Amino acid sequence: MPEFRHLHIVACSPRSGTTLLHEAMVTCFPVDKHYDHEIRFNQVRADAGKTVITKRPKDTMYLQAIMQDDPQFYAIYVLRDPRDVIVSRHGKNAEIYYSNIRLWRELHNAARPLFGHPNFLTVRYEDFVSRPDDIQSEIVSRFPWLLQRHPFSRYHEHAVVSAKSQLAMHSVRPIAPTSLGRWRDNLPRIKGQQQIHGSLTPELIECGYETSADWEELLDGVAPDLSRSRYPETVYWPRRVLQALDAGRKVRAYRRMRRSAN
Repeated sequence: MPEFRHLHIVACSPRSGTTLLHEAMVTCFPVDKHYDHEIRFNQVRADAGKTVITKRPKDTMYLQAIMQDDPQFYAIYVLRDPRDVIVSRHGKNAEIYYSNIRLWRELHNAARPLFGHPNFLTVRYEDFVSRPDDIQSEIVSRFPWLLQRHPFSRYHEHAVVSAKSQLAMHSVRPIAPTSLGRWRDNLPRIKGQQQIHGSLTPELIECGYETSADWEELLDGVAPDLSRSRYPETVYWPRRVLQALDAGRKVRAYRRMRRSAN
C-alpha cells in the first residue's frame, strides 16, 4: 500500500485528554479517514495521498523509531500534569485509578528525544482546555496542510462521537478547564503514588507545573492511598524484553507497509 499522510495523537499517559483532542481534530478539520476510537499506529491503513488522523496515548514509545525516517508521519504529544493523570478514572471502570507515575514517566521519557522535531508538536492539556482556539492555531501553524472547518471552541456543536469515545470522556460538552487541579481533592492517591515511585517534583518543575517542592507540604499528615491502578506499578525485565521485541516487530511491519509499492 502506498504512502498516506498520518497524524497520530499520543500522550504522556492514558487519561491525558487524547480522546477529546482526537474528537476535536476529526470534527474541526476535514480529514479523509479516522477511526471511531483509538488504534495502534501499525494497524492504520489508507489510500495514497489521503490524510488520516488517529490516536493511541501509549504509542509514544514507538515514535522515535518511526519518525527518524518517515516524512509523512506526524505526531501530537499531549502533556498533562501527572498529578491529574494519576487520579483520573475511566468511565468503563470507575472503581480503580487508571494510570500511575511509572507509566507517565516512561512515556514522557520516550517523548523527550522528539522535542524540536519538525513533525512533532507538544500540546499541553491545560492549554488545550483553557484556550482551545489558540491551540488549534498552533496546530495549523505546525501542520499547515490542515484546513480549519470549525473552531475547537464550538466542536461540541458539530461532533458525532462514538460510544467508546463518549465512555472515555464521560459526555460530549464544550471544551473547558473543569477537570484541572482535581488532584488536590485526591491527596491520599498522590501521597501513595509518591511513596511507591518517588517524588514528582523534578518532573513538575521540568514541565512548568511547579517551581519548587513547596506543593508537597499539602501531603503532610495525609494517609497514603496504596490502592491498585489499571496499569501495573512495576514491569519486570522478562516483560520488558517481550515488549521490546514486540515493538521492533510493529515498527518493521509499519515501515514495510509504508514503503510498499502500488
